Amino acid sequence: MTNVCNQNCPHCFGFDPERDGARLSWEEARRIIDSAREAGVRGLTFTGGGEPLVNPDTPRAAAYAAESGIDVGFITNAQSLTPAAADVLLRCCVWLRVSLDAATPEVFRKTHGGGPAQFAQVLDNIRRLVRRKAELGSRTTLGIGFLTAPGTAADIYGFAALGKDLGVDYAQYRPLLRRRGEAEIDYSDGMMLAEMRRAARDFSGEVYRVVCSEHKYQRIAEGRIARDYRRCYGQHFAMVAAADQRMYVCCHMRGVAKYAVGDLKRQSIAEVCDSAERLRVAEAVDFRDCPPLCRCDAFNQILWDLKDGGRGLDEAPADKGWEHRNFI
Repeated sequence: MTNVCNQNCPHCFGFDPERDGARLSWEEARRIIDSAREAGVRGLTFTGGGEPLVNPDTPRAAAYAAESGIDVGFITNAQSLTPAAADVLLRCCVWLRVSLDAATPEVFRKTHGGGPAQFAQVLDNIRRLVRRKAELGSRTTLGIGFLTAPGTAADIYGFAALGKDLGVDYAQYRPLLRRRGEAEIDYSDGMMLAEMRRAARDFSGEVYRVVCSEHKYQRIAEGRIARDYRRCYGQHFAMVAAADQRMYVCCHMRGVAKYAVGDLKRQSIAEVCDSAERLRVAEAVDFRDCPPLCRCDAFNQILWDLKDGGRGLDEAPADKGWEHRNFI
């Protein structure tokens, strides 16, 4: 919904607001949502770019998407989450996750560039979300997220404890990924996975869960972060409509001109999906531009297994469960 943010995360995948202050108007957002519905889109996540709630039209757009029959997910830093916006989101979202990335003010400064007062405000807003969820009888799944890195590993265990104290439904860990053109991140600290497992053991229960992309951390621990597939098929499942109304192959390539697949100012989403330009870009994805363990990596692991006759989805455990089936 916008490329502008109210925080200053050093490793953000968003645009630089000093050179790109793009923002969707209500009319533009409504047109894109209509186009998504007509194309058969089943799940729509409101995320960055910048902070979605910096755009005052975002709660209205999220509600409109839900009213259109699309499952809505929402990712926010929660700094500017007003009571009115919280109520709208709790009525329309299937799930809502706060990017907290810390358990202490010290680590919050490293991950979000903010001070103790800002950290306290975010925690207060999360508590308000939890309270209003109960008051409204909302079925929205509420969570907090932590992008882990060796420099912030000290907060891993405390993050799970904090989530339980806040009363959210889950705390989620994922590895921080480098941006295009940056040097590789040192993922070699195998102790991070041990800490996550300890946190899950000590805090997970029937009501509150501690979860992580364990397959990614396992590959990190084993030194297997290189890709073992030749093409990216995962991009066909999760394209990005950006605040400049262009579409990109994935979130990691948002704003990178060579990975733009269409322009929603003159095309519908269905036209973009069926276009020769999108197929051309899909064929030209260069993995040297992509961070390891990227958004589409798990998709590709499954898809290449299926393509090569390996273990498929039909062999997944029967009790696996797919709570939010329209968000892969």
